[in-house]
Amino acid sequence: MQHVHVVRTVHRLLAESLTRLGTSHLFGLVGDANLFMVDAFVSNGTGRYIACTHEANAVLAALGFAQTTGRVGVATVTHGPALTNTMTALAEGVKGGIPMVLLCGDTAPGDLQHLQKIDQRPVVAAAGAGFVEMRGPQTALADLERAFRLAAHERRPIVFNMRVDLQWAEASDHALQPVLPEVPVGPARGAALEDAVGMIASARRPLILAGRAAIGSDAKAALLALAARIEAPLATTLKAQGLFTGEPFDLGIFGSLSHPVAVDAIMASDCIVAFGASLSKHTTDDGALTRGKRVIQVLPDAAETPRLTEPGLRLIGDMAGTARAMIDLLDMAEIAGSGAADADLRERLAAELVGRETLVPVARTAPGTVDFVPALKALNAALPKERAVVADLGRFVTTAWRHVPVTTPRDLVYTCHFGAIGCGLGEAIGAAAVDPDRLTVLIAGDGGFLLSGLSELGTALRERMNLLVLVCNDGSYGAEHVQFTQRGMDPALSIIAPPDFAAIASAMGIRALRVDGPESLNTACRALSAPGAPGGPTLIDLRLDPTMIDM
Repeated sequence: MQHVHVVRTVHRLLAESLTRLGTSHLFGLVGDANLFMVDAFVSNGTGRYIACTHEANAVLAALGFAQTTGRVGVATVTHGPALTNTMTALAEGVKGGIPMVLLCGDTAPGDLQHLQKIDQRPVVAAAGAGFVEMRGPQTALADLERAFRLAAHERRPIVFNMRVDLQWAEASDHALQPVLPEVPVGPARGAALEDAVGMIASARRPLILAGRAAIGSDAKAALLALAARIEAPLATTLKAQGLFTGEPFDLGIFGSLSHPVAVDAIMASDCIVAFGASLSKHTTDDGALTRGKRVIQVLPDAAETPRLTEPGLRLIGDMAGTARAMIDLLDMAEIAGSGAADADLRERLAAELVGRETLVPVARTAPGTVDFVPALKALNAALPKERAVVADLGRFVTTAWRHVPVTTPRDLVYTCHFGAIGCGLGEAIGAAAVDPDRLTVLIAGDGGFLLSGLSELGTALRERMNLLVLVCNDGSYGAEHVQFTQRGMDPALSIIAPPDFAAIASAMGIRALRVDGPESLNTACRALSAPGAPGGPTLIDLRLDPTMIDM
């Protein structure tokens, strides 16, 4: 029988290899330098392609997907302006340490007059992302594999640069290696571990703090065991919110978002043992919550340390293993528990939890608006407790994190690493794509939503995403409004006078509600809590008084 040679083109092998590298979702926007690879990915039928309307939102969706799943997010765009459109999103991923791969087309080197031709490597470097060049047809898959491996190990976006003139060439297949080869990481050991245990043993009121790098099930179990052994309360950073939900000595968020009972416990503590937390100025409230205390920081690797606040003592090692090693040394030395987690703290935390559910008094606001905190608490009560929450950046964001919490860390998608408004809807699309049965809640300001949200509503509608968009609409750029008013100046330059978001969403075929008073708020709450609510996205235009929102 005559052997029939089947040509395996670069673009087809790239598409097939995405699945082999663990890609279940590909977010993107097609152009002449990536459309054949995307077509092959779709034809292959092994993954889901979600077409976005803007390249930045495709990258943001991959970042949201990565945060929610803990896997490498994947996006694709064409060359030139498509790449420059992703700059803010790439910087957001770099600042957040989020692993993702952007498959980016590139112009043929000889096509000097192509309108979209630029030198793409320095563009990527300016954002702080990594750059992997597809060197040729024979190395294409090895190069792609390297991009995924670097993204996972370096925890940042990597741009895989694929020239259009190579994509129809015949390629060589090869056996792909695992993206993350098994690298055993043991617990911290030696003198540093012994010093840390000595600090814990001498502490009268120790406290365990968990960050995003300690949210795995093994680490959680070990931290709970350590907290029980030393009789210490537990807290989390914002990005690990919900890790200890239901535990009797859970203080909640450690930092400027702490509730009063937690603040009292934090200020009374004399030793903080932080696992997988960067101890940023937001977590430490500019050092106010750690000043005068012994601080032990446990990190999974040394690569993270240059961007962190200096603790008293730093250990490098596996989170779970290090916590268990501490328990073993405490047991060997027969160190008694501290008694910091006592009946009084348990009762005060239980009372705080009950009080958190209580609706607060409603303040008088301008006609056609509602008081933000009572309205947000009422809407939150109507939503399922288990949901993903994505908050865009704005003056409302800390209130949103406080009053619309999550019950597990992976359900919180953080969009504020770079200080850019408008990243919310893109990341919400990535989060919503992960689990169609779980509600994803996006809380965005009117300014950020106008910046990049309106067009991408079409993506959420086309994909019938289980997404609630809550637009905090105060008709202004909030932070700038505050700056003007605090100095007694006219805030006119900060006023947006936004369009009717509910009317626009309705015109697109999206269920939309406008909340501008008590009656419409009750209507919205009933609609959100009604069983069998219609599928697809919902938008709530929450009308707020710009003079009545705290920063």
